[in-house]
Amino acid sequence: MSDSSRKARNPLILAILIGLGFHSFPAQAAEDDNAILQLRQAFQPTESTPNKETGLALDIARHFYPAEVIKAFIDTIYNAGGTFLHLHFSDHENYALESAVLNQRAENATQDKYGVYINPKTHKPFLSYAQLKDIIDYAKSKNVELIPELDSPNHMTAIFDLLEKERGKPYVQTIRSKWTEEEIDITNPDSIAFIKSLITEVVDIFGDSSRHFHIGGDEFGYGVDNNHEFINYANTLAKFLQEKGLKTRIWNDGLIKATINQLNPEIQITYWSYDGNPQDEREAQRRRKIRMSLPELIERGFSVLNYNAYYLYFTPEEGAATSHDSNFATRDVLKNWDLTIWDEQNPQNKVKDPHKIMGSALSIWGEHAGSLQSDSIQKYTAPLLTAIIYKTKAADNRAETNRRLRLLTENDFASLNSTTYIDLLQLKNNAFIALKNNRQTVRLLQENKLPERKITFWLNGSDKQKIQLNPHWRKTDNIQRRDGRDYQAYDYQGNTLWLDKTIEISAP
Repeated sequence: MSDSSRKARNPLILAILIGLGFHSFPAQAAEDDNAILQLRQAFQPTESTPNKETGLALDIARHFYPAEVIKAFIDTIYNAGGTFLHLHFSDHENYALESAVLNQRAENATQDKYGVYINPKTHKPFLSYAQLKDIIDYAKSKNVELIPELDSPNHMTAIFDLLEKERGKPYVQTIRSKWTEEEIDITNPDSIAFIKSLITEVVDIFGDSSRHFHIGGDEFGYGVDNNHEFINYANTLAKFLQEKGLKTRIWNDGLIKATINQLNPEIQITYWSYDGNPQDEREAQRRRKIRMSLPELIERGFSVLNYNAYYLYFTPEEGAATSHDSNFATRDVLKNWDLTIWDEQNPQNKVKDPHKIMGSALSIWGEHAGSLQSDSIQKYTAPLLTAIIYKTKAADNRAETNRRLRLLTENDFASLNSTTYIDLLQLKNNAFIALKNNRQTVRLLQENKLPERKITFWLNGSDKQKIQLNPHWRKTDNIQRRDGRDYQAYDYQGNTLWLDKTIEISAP
């Protein structure tokens, strides 16, 4: 893995793909990125695969995203020709939806200055019914499906915490697993009845915006001898959802060779990892021996989506002051990934026929995002999401796609005018940012919150780069020389930008 967070990935290439011409674009610009416009002019649309499902899995449980930011993600999906937004709203850290079943109600909550509802008992944020309706209506207007994920049998801590406050600890103990406090007892009829009640509530909330429902099924404890219990549990929930007119999706973790014949063949699989990335190599090999691979599932007739945990996972890191990691990841996807590569970076066991893979998704996970602003994450990742959607939709036209990608990737994407974002709230005082030596335009994020801070930062570059600088940055008379370069000082409410004088300034 390189460039810090591998599950973190730039607008450098939002551009790349939008110009690839894999999709006939909507009338409005996809993101307002110069490179996107450049590439749209440079390439003619090629045929895309109309039946591929592709989009985004967004973790709103471990890092909260307000409705307006979720709608911005929907815009990116729509503009790139994607089909769905998979919302991972329940995990150990938080249950991020209003819920009558769990007594997490907007009427009993507080609101912060941005209108986010906060549960006064857990101090965690959640989306209200009204906010969810706003998101649902917006997604429907863009023809983007919303796929809710209620994760079980593991990742149940936040649900248990809310239940304990509502129904008491004795009740929670009756439905909790006897083996671990983080899991629900999948063999207990009362546990299953509770999960069904919560599923029903979520299904009713999302209504006809959803055709699929994700029931989780990742990172839970099982052995070969008792795996049939999970299969029975998954089949039970799938039957329940089928009666409500919905298709079921699950993670691949619990699908093993010994019991795969028992699994309902209508269940669709989001395949993220062959072995779950354990630290112990022997455990990884053990899992690979018992688990179903993605090609094996396809050959069994299952519908499978590629959620490759190396190329298609992005985990934003608190303190990521620039979109450098997401830029790197986008370039990596463009150069090295295609829909047939499912097992981390391994091209040796790739699927031979991309027609047999249902689609793909970028997954944005929130466990390390901390104070990183949700709208910054959205801007950082828009190019990566766009790249993945285009490459997925072009999977069946590989010869033409590869020809265009060679033109784009030569000389490290030298022909592209990328966008680099800088989140001013994540910058440390006296930070020195050296731009990569390629054409790019710099944009500053979170300027409206900058008066809360007093920082100085330096931006080093060359005449290949521009910065879009708002007029409230006042040019001063101060010039400093550093490492053989002249830097001009710009001031904004006590904050100072020392700008390399070779970088061109343009209006936003």
